[in-house]
Amino acid sequence: MLHRKTVRRAILLVLISAAATGVYGLPARGETGALAAAAGPNLEIRNQYIRVFVNATDDGTGRFAVDSTGGDPLNPADDDKPLVYGRPTPWTSYTTIRVDGMDYVFGGRTERRAGKGGDYGVRVLGPQRAGGSIVAVWRFGDIEVSQVLSMVRSTTTGLHDTAKITYIVTNQGSSPRNVGLRIMLDTMLGANDGAPFRAKDRAILSDTVFGSREMPHFWQAFDSLSSPSVTSQGTLASVEVTAPDRVLFTNWGSLADGVWDADFVPGRDFIRAGEYELDSAIALYWDPAPLAPGDSRECTTLYGMGGISIAPGVLSIGVTSPAEVTTGKDRPATFPIVAYVENSGPTVALDVRVTLELPGGLSLVPGERPAHTLGDLQPGETAQVAWEVAPEVRDQAELEYSVAVEAENAERNRVRRAVRVLAPPSLLVRVESPAGFGVRDDRFDPCPLGVKALVENAGGAPAYGVRATLALGQGVRLAEREKASRFPGTVAPGETCEVAWQVVPSGEAGDFDYVVRVESRSADDRFATGRVHVPELSPRVLVAAPVTPRRVGEFLAVDIIARNLASLREARFSVRFDPSVLEAVSVSRGTAFVEEAGMSYWQEGVIDNLQGLVGGVAGRLKKARDTTGVLATVSFRAKAPGVSRIVLEDLSLAGDGGQVVSSLVEGASVTVRE
Repeated sequence: MLHRKTVRRAILLVLISAAATGVYGLPARGETGALAAAAGPNLEIRNQYIRVFVNATDDGTGRFAVDSTGGDPLNPADDDKPLVYGRPTPWTSYTTIRVDGMDYVFGGRTERRAGKGGDYGVRVLGPQRAGGSIVAVWRFGDIEVSQVLSMVRSTTTGLHDTAKITYIVTNQGSSPRNVGLRIMLDTMLGANDGAPFRAKDRAILSDTVFGSREMPHFWQAFDSLSSPSVTSQGTLASVEVTAPDRVLFTNWGSLADGVWDADFVPGRDFIRAGEYELDSAIALYWDPAPLAPGDSRECTTLYGMGGISIAPGVLSIGVTSPAEVTTGKDRPATFPIVAYVENSGPTVALDVRVTLELPGGLSLVPGERPAHTLGDLQPGETAQVAWEVAPEVRDQAELEYSVAVEAENAERNRVRRAVRVLAPPSLLVRVESPAGFGVRDDRFDPCPLGVKALVENAGGAPAYGVRATLALGQGVRLAEREKASRFPGTVAPGETCEVAWQVVPSGEAGDFDYVVRVESRSADDRFATGRVHVPELSPRVLVAAPVTPRRVGEFLAVDIIARNLASLREARFSVRFDPSVLEAVSVSRGTAFVEEAGMSYWQEGVIDNLQGLVGGVAGRLKKARDTTGVLATVSFRAKAPGVSRIVLEDLSLAGDGGQVVSSLVEGASVTVRE
C-alpha cells in the first residue's frame, strides 16, 4: 500500500498544473477565496502572510497545519505554499502527552499512521475560534490540556507571519502527576520535503538531536539562497517561547510510528525505512516533570516564515538575526547572527572568507572571532557561519551590522541587516475586586465573587509567557472548574490586560488575604495582595408558607427549609398547625435528604388532623454535610376561614456523633378566606 507522501509525489505534477483552478486546496496565487472554500473540513485563521488551519473532522480532530498566504511580501515565489504538510485536512503532525509513563495523543482518534498506536483522551472543548485563536481542550484522566493556536510576529522578519503553538497542561486531580509533552511537526517547504535544516553553523541532513545546553535560538530551512522559494523558521530558545528539553530532527516515519520515543539513528539521512525519498520532520520534547494538583504548565513554540537579508552575487550571502533584542530575565542579552554563503558561480570558489563587522553598541561575546574561513566552495554549495553577539546599550536603539564574503577568485560581497535593541519589559500588577461577599436571603450574594487583577507592561519590550496565579488563604477557594493560573501570553509595551477568577467561601467567616503572582519569561516576578471578607451566615430552620391568602378548598404547600446548617447528619421535628383552619394532606421528602448515592433515610411522620400535628418527621444522611435546602414539604387543604400559625416543635438537629447543630427557628402564618 502506497504511503501518503509517496502518492503525493506521484501526483505532484498534476497538483502543480491544477493549482490555477484551486484543485486539492492549492489555489492560484492571490485566490484567497478559493483557499478558504477548500478548507471545508477545517477551522482556520489567516492574514496576508500565513494561515493556520485545524482538522475539524471526526478523524484526527484538532490536528493542525500551516501554509503561507502571501508569505514574504518581496518574494512572490512563496505565496500559497505549505510550511507544515496538511492539505486538504491536517493529520500527519500530532502532539503527545505523557502522563505517568502513559502516552496519549492530543485530539480525536485516527485510523491513519501518524499516532495510531497511542491512547486517546476525552474532548472537553472545540476546536473552535476564540478571538484571533483556535482553541481545543482534551482531558486525559486528571490532566486537562488546552491547545491554543494563533499568529504572531516572527523573531527575524518582524511580521505577523508565524504560528504560535501553545499547550497549557493542568492537573485537575488531587495528587501529583508526572507530565511531559511532545510536539511533532511534519515540516515542508512548498513542494520540497528534503531541504536541510540549518541551525547555528550546521546544515542538518541526518538524524540529529540538540539538548537543552546546546539548544539553538532558531533553525531555518530554504531550498536556495540565491533564489529561495520558501524560507521557514522554528524558534527554540528565546524569551518568546518555552525552550524544550531537547529537539529531534529525523524522518517523518520514525515520529509518526513512535508516539513518544522514535527510531533515531545518528547520521542516518531523512529517508523513511524501505523508501527512497527524503521526508523530514521535527519533534520538540518537554520531558516529564512533576505537576502538583491544581497547577498548570505552559509549553509554547513558534513556527512560520524566516527572515534572511540576501545580497545576490557570484558569492551570494544571506544574514539572519532577531529583528528585536531585549534583556532576558536571568540571562545575559545575547543573540545569534547567522550568515549563509552560496557559491552561485560556475566554478569553484577558492579560500572563501566571511567577516562580521559590528557597529558601536554591539560586541562579540568572549571566545567569538569576527572572521571565519570556509575553504573552497563547489558551484551551488552553501556553507554557514554563526556568531553570538551582545548589545552594549541599555536604552532603545536601532543598530546596523554587516557581513562580508570574499574569495581568491570572486569579488567581495556584503549584506547589511538592522537589529532593534529594546529597553526591558517591566510588569506592574494591581488587584481590583469587591471587598467581600454580601448576604441576601441567608445566602452569599454575589457568589461566586470575581477577583480581578490588572497586569500592565510599563517597559519598552514585550513581556513573553506571562502567567498570573491566584493564591488563596483559608476561608476562600476557587469556584468549581476554576484554575489557579491564567496565561495572558504576551503583554506588549504600554498594554494592560485583565485577569479574573471566580472564588467561593470555603466554610469560615472572616477577612482573608490573597496574593496574585505574575511571572514572565522575560520580566521579573511581581506580586499584588488583596483581602476578601466572608460574612457569617446565620443557621436557620424556617417555615416557608404562601404569603397570599388561600380560599377555602384550595391546596397549598409549606416547605420546612434549612439554611446554613453546619455538618448536619440528622433532623427530627413535628409541625403544629390550627386544625380548624387547615387540614394536613401529605408529607414528602425534601431535597436535603437526596444524596449522590441515592435516597437517604426518611420518615414522613404521622398526620393527626384532630390535634393539628404532623408528628415524628425525620431524615438522616449517610454522611454529615453542610446543608441548605428543603427538609420536608407538608401539603395542606384550606378548611375554613381564619389564620393558622405553622410552627415547628420538638426540633432536633444533630451531626456525626450526635452533637447538636444549633440554629434559629422561625414559623409562618397562612390566611384562609371564603
